[in-house]
Amino acid sequence: MNPTLFISHGAPNTILVDSKTKINFKNITKEFKKPKYIVVISAHWHTKGLKIINPLAKDLMYDFYGFEEELYKIKYPIKSDINITNNLLEILKEFNPSIDKNRTSFDHGVWTPLYMMFKEINIPVIQISLPFDYSAKELLKIGEKLRTIRDDSLIIASGSITHNLRNVSYNPFEEADNLVIKFNEKIKTILKNGDISQILEFEKIENFYQMHPSYEHFLPLFVALGASFDYVGIGFNNEILNRAISMESYIFKG
Repeated sequence: MNPTLFISHGAPNTILVDSKTKINFKNITKEFKKPKYIVVISAHWHTKGLKIINPLAKDLMYDFYGFEEELYKIKYPIKSDINITNNLLEILKEFNPSIDKNRTSFDHGVWTPLYMMFKEINIPVIQISLPFDYSAKELLKIGEKLRTIRDDSLIIASGSITHNLRNVSYNPFEEADNLVIKFNEKIKTILKNGDISQILEFEKIENFYQMHPSYEHFLPLFVALGASFDYVGIGFNNEILNRAISMESYIFKG
């Protein structure tokens, strides 16, 4: 059985930075066998109700602006799959998912972490949306349904442990904000202990609103938690970039 991952994907140009993150993301792939396919839920595709990407999807979405020109020239072969899509529609049927035919490219919450993890991706990648009208408990239930595919797939929830862009620095290696460090350690302790009740009450965690003025980068975590059996997540990338973006990511082996 493959583990489930929560990846803090960071700024798009993280893939251009010589950081510990790139090394740790590549190394984490040694912890599991090569999956037959990958399922990703990204903070950058939020919808009303649950959607699945067009099975003909094969392009990258450069859903950002103002970054280095070379970032927009990066190519990374990636594609979806109709048979796996149909299987996911059946597995997730209680949530009434549908295919979004207009979604034909993968946002940077999908392709930038994969780019850092795998030199090339020659297996299908299926993206599911983040339903903004779902509660944390409902997202947890999506993850629970995905437990059944862990033998064949790698489930990746792509977001960020902290995401307040008003506090970021253009210098990726500027000294980390103390509140970010404190919040990062708090989440690490909660996940290490598998404390599902506390993480479900995430809004009560000290400084949560300062770390997440909006929730979309934190919520994918609940799909990763739901896909695990014991809710225990072990951090594998204790790096904070751009002063305020925690790149801490988690592997759920149980």
